[in-house]
Amino acid sequence: MAIKKKFIVRLKLVLLNTCLCFFTFSRALNAQVNLVTIHPEIQKFIGDVSELDRTKYFSIHSPANSPLLQSFYKQYNVERSGRGFYGPGIEAKKLNGAVGVYPKNKESKKAKIKTVRPYVATEHPRNVYTEGIDIDAISDWAVQYFRNMDDDQRPLWYEPMNEPFVHARDFYDEKDWDPIAEVRVKTEMSEMFRGIASKIHADPTLKNMKIIGYGAAWPSFELKDFQNWETNMGLFLDIAGDEIDAISYHLYDGVNQVGQDNKRSGSNSEAIMDLVETYSYSRWGFIKPHAITEYGGIAKKEFSLISNMQSIRSQNAMIFGLFDRQDRLEISIPFTTDNAKWHITKANNYMPYKAALWRAENMGVPKKEITGWVYTNRIHFYDLWKDIKGKRVFVSTENPDIQVQGFINDKQLFVALNNLSDDPQNIELEIAALKSEIKDIKVKSLTVYKEDFPRYYEDVISTIPAVFTIDVSETMVIEFNFKNTIPFKNQVKVNRFYSKNYLLPISADEEITFEFNNIELGIGIATLSMSLGRDHDLSKTPTVLVNGEKVKVPLNWKGYDQTNRKKFFGAIKIPVPMNLIKENNKVDISFPDSGGHLSSLILNLEKIVNRSN
Repeated sequence: MAIKKKFIVRLKLVLLNTCLCFFTFSRALNAQVNLVTIHPEIQKFIGDVSELDRTKYFSIHSPANSPLLQSFYKQYNVERSGRGFYGPGIEAKKLNGAVGVYPKNKESKKAKIKTVRPYVATEHPRNVYTEGIDIDAISDWAVQYFRNMDDDQRPLWYEPMNEPFVHARDFYDEKDWDPIAEVRVKTEMSEMFRGIASKIHADPTLKNMKIIGYGAAWPSFELKDFQNWETNMGLFLDIAGDEIDAISYHLYDGVNQVGQDNKRSGSNSEAIMDLVETYSYSRWGFIKPHAITEYGGIAKKEFSLISNMQSIRSQNAMIFGLFDRQDRLEISIPFTTDNAKWHITKANNYMPYKAALWRAENMGVPKKEITGWVYTNRIHFYDLWKDIKGKRVFVSTENPDIQVQGFINDKQLFVALNNLSDDPQNIELEIAALKSEIKDIKVKSLTVYKEDFPRYYEDVISTIPAVFTIDVSETMVIEFNFKNTIPFKNQVKVNRFYSKNYLLPISADEEITFEFNNIELGIGIATLSMSLGRDHDLSKTPTVLVNGEKVKVPLNWKGYDQTNRKKFFGAIKIPVPMNLIKENNKVDISFPDSGGHLSSLILNLEKIVNRSN
């Protein structure tokens, strides 16, 4: 099918003769055109990582291996992984009829190190926890359970409970929601995570397993002047963090279980992850990885072919930010399930689950009458991403609402674009230092509409237009195929530097100071990621001094303005001239008004590490 856009036909291929040219970002353009520059000759590293690890990004929220799933895994280049609800808690409940009663210890005679399979096992809190639980007993049972299970079933990651804190009220006797009781239950839940993790880590046969937590449903850390952080994620990490291998939580656009109608895509999810990383650095001196065990958008409770697709808009927006954190990402799982036959009941009008990848071809009938299974529109997420692979390349854009990623695989260059803006955006795509001739170009595009069916198309073309439009909630993957292998000439390494300061209250005209020391200098690009949690009418453009020199704070950030949220909580990227960066750095920030917190400040350096003559 031909591309359904009106393009001005031109492909602009620019040859850069020096290795320093890619650090020049300013260019006089029509305000309505966004320049996106791709440098296929420059290999990009996130920390020490360049190769895209598809296993961290492309999975399904199911650990199953049915023929239906086997075919899907093979066709869409998806590793069997995912996440499932079963573990020692529900097994003991099935055997003994109650939570907190465990079978007698049956030690495995074989003391060899147990193998694991890469998936997340988790459990509903109601099957695992009750207030006053014997933590030693459940921890010992968890060790026994995982030691004795079949090798091909043992999970690499165990998340003892899914979204436990939003269910705290279910476990105490107080008549109404009670803040003291809430903290009491959340504290014991955290102690249970710590106990299980400690016992599993102490067992040499289970050295391959990792314990993650706490599976947070509602990371609106900024609410109540960040008391929501203090009584949830902060509380959990203070108690259990030393034993936890990765920090798990869920990122959703929409209302997940409780809370306000969030749109986390863009600056909000960046601020959440930046605070988690900064806490990690402050406490341990290193970054414990993120485990995003669910992410996407919350669909309506009832299934429809249009509402079922809405989560993909969010999944596509969020995956770009996750790509930039591969070196500190344990796993990310888009919340798209299998055919979820458990949901096809009379009570649900025999309709599919809202997040299902498959539906009955004859929807609305009992399970025994289903004649076959067909993909829902969610399959287009996997259509879009199934081919992308390779090593990262250096990319740039000045508009934070235009997300871009680039990868080289031998003779292939993949360029992925996504529009976070609420308006269509015009794109000028510039491919720098390109010497190989293009054989052809494959274009994939997915646009997710709120009130209409999605538009997905693929086409093979010979040239890319000089200026083209990317629609609202449109994601494009452009595959350039060349006659010859594209060699790398240079490398850029992206490193982040953290301060031990975080969650600092803002008072008018009072400087907040951060230090970033022991920086290796070089040629590159510097930015500050400043995350704020404040009322909407308070300033987001403070005075920022880098080693005494003032730098400009942009008025734009990734995604929307957040005005539907109770407070603004987002990360704002501040460009810093590289010549201001020294071996030891001091950043002073002052606001003209009081209120809210500066939750984190991170120095990001993209530095050239290898130059050819």
